[in-house]
Amino acid sequence: MLAYAVPELFWGMAWALAIDGPMVAAYRDTFGLGESFVGMAWFVGSFAIGALGLFSALWVEPLRHKRAFVFWGHVAGGVALLLGALLIHQGSDQGPGPATAAYLIAVAAFFLTVGTLMPGWLALVGELFEGGMQSRVLGVTFVANKIAAFVGGQFVARAILGTSWTGSDQWSFLFLVAGVLAVVGSLPFLWIVESPRPRPSRMRVRPYLASLRAALRELPGLRRFISADVLGITLMLVQAYAADAAIQAAELPRADAGHWVALGAGGMLGMSALVAWRATHVHPRTWFALGSGAGILASLCAAYGSTAFARELGGVHAAFDLAAIGNGVYLGVRASCHAPLIMRLSPGRDGTAPIGVAVACIMLMQGTAPVLGARLIVAFGYVPLFLVVAACGLVSLVLLLRRVPKDVVTGAHGNRVAGSTS
Repeated sequence: MLAYAVPELFWGMAWALAIDGPMVAAYRDTFGLGESFVGMAWFVGSFAIGALGLFSALWVEPLRHKRAFVFWGHVAGGVALLLGALLIHQGSDQGPGPATAAYLIAVAAFFLTVGTLMPGWLALVGELFEGGMQSRVLGVTFVANKIAAFVGGQFVARAILGTSWTGSDQWSFLFLVAGVLAVVGSLPFLWIVESPRPRPSRMRVRPYLASLRAALRELPGLRRFISADVLGITLMLVQAYAADAAIQAAELPRADAGHWVALGAGGMLGMSALVAWRATHVHPRTWFALGSGAGILASLCAAYGSTAFARELGGVHAAFDLAAIGNGVYLGVRASCHAPLIMRLSPGRDGTAPIGVAVACIMLMQGTAPVLGARLIVAFGYVPLFLVVAACGLVSLVLLLRRVPKDVVTGAHGNRVAGSTS
């Protein structure tokens, strides 16, 4: 368990300093970029993370040991952040075009590595730990992640964004620190001890894609969950645009982006801890319903905070603080329970391919929704966007709670002997 939790102390802070949603809004404000920048950053990141995740099982499932793949994948993510530091240092002060290009290239490189890595990283959890322990391990992992993210957002990012340094100095330093943290945080994955397992032979792309289609046909519970989650993922727009609304519409300080990162980390930390504590007693679908409810409330708080009525009453900051916390709760559920629920809905299979399919499907929505959201903001403002998001989340929650074919409550890998970590 430590081999998964300790790296997140480093990666959680790295994420908070460079990539987290409020930091995207702060970057936009630093360089005076247009309304479409936030949507474009999420579009690039979402499609980058989904581009190779669908095919990750092609080269991960045949591996007798996944540890090296997980280790080098994390190192590559750190290198991508260091690339971002260099690009921002070289080009961000030359105008909006270079500033935009530097950030988008860094985001694309980082999320390509994460998307390639994620299904194998999560599937290794399924091999090392049984049933309910999978959610517990991921819960503990993201508790560590968000403790570090809280410190990074509240103290480091907020302090750096509040300095008199030039924009390029602020952001190249943030990405530099993030990259170093991510590389150093990769080392504990070398502690993992795997038991060698029989693996399938490597497949060609066409038969592999056919096998994914067959898996979806054979797993109605997984198919229905993906259908609900495609709508539910729009709740991520609160993370994308709440801080942007606070800075642009409500005219709150840019340095508060670090504060909202910290509050989101606190919400995610609390939910991840709760999941870790009660994981073996509560079905992941129940956690998902609770998280969706929190995400819906977060979107309604962001909508209220974006109104003139809230500015007149003086409740703007409190509304966006609550939005950040509620969004953190939603993200905590996703981080801890998304993969375990998929593996429960895919009994008797290596989890890499089902996770890759689910991630690829939702990333299509997660990539296009922010771009459409930016257009909605330009035409109508922030309030309609957050109300539409709340409506989509509500429909997703209804679909999620519908009765589905009973899945295997012991987990997809309940018959496997857990590995060990030191």
